[in-house]
Amino acid sequence: MGDKKPVLGIVSFTCDQGCQFTILFIEKLMDILKKFDVQYFHLLKEKNRKAKFDLCFVEGAITTKKEAEKLKEIRKKSKVLVALGACACHGGVPAMRNFIENKELEKYVYNQKLPKDALSAAGIGEYVKVDYYMYGCPIIKEEFMNFLNQFLKGKIMKEFEGPVCAECPRQGKQDCFLRQKKICLGPLTHGGCSAVCTKANFECMGCRGPRPKADYKAEIELFKSWGLSEKEVMQRLNMFKNIENT
Repeated sequence: MGDKKPVLGIVSFTCDQGCQFTILFIEKLMDILKKFDVQYFHLLKEKNRKAKFDLCFVEGAITTKKEAEKLKEIRKKSKVLVALGACACHGGVPAMRNFIENKELEKYVYNQKLPKDALSAAGIGEYVKVDYYMYGCPIIKEEFMNFLNQFLKGKIMKEFEGPVCAECPRQGKQDCFLRQKKICLGPLTHGGCSAVCTKANFECMGCRGPRPKADYKAEIELFKSWGLSEKEVMQRLNMFKNIENT
């Protein structure tokens, strides 16, 4: 990257900022951040709104026209743009509101009127070009650090292409959750997390988002054959992304 430090930004839209807090708890974070010129990371009280970034991480879903316009401005000012976490990658938890009537949202969730420019919650890729999707709710610390290290070497890390099952030690074995008739979304979900949930004896919830080429129809039919209603199945599948739009 040369002698000049690359300019770094970490910004957020609609989310709980869980991915940014995950970053703050990385043990060697400050060591690597010293190699960057951090111009925007408000959790560290850095807020240069006029900065142009060599690398910018964007956390959070886009839920209003104002956010969409801000995102487009950030894209113009960023050489490399990374979607940080489930909300930025594919809408995440904020996208659950897309299935609720606005009147119900105003009454039970926001306790106020929705913004007049409200949009259906969506990942940032719906509005701008994304150079790398860092999936997860929250992100994996090791992936974040690996990405920064590769970036400092002038490289953009390649995204993991397989499903969670590709990294799962239960794959093809009797203790596979699907063989136990438990709802596991591993076959449908982006891998790259080292199957941390299934290794800890939890079924995959799909927080890294659905793989576009996954066989949703087969998975849905499998779950329905176990006695689940279509509504129950879709509630699980749509927890982090509306698969109908995949």
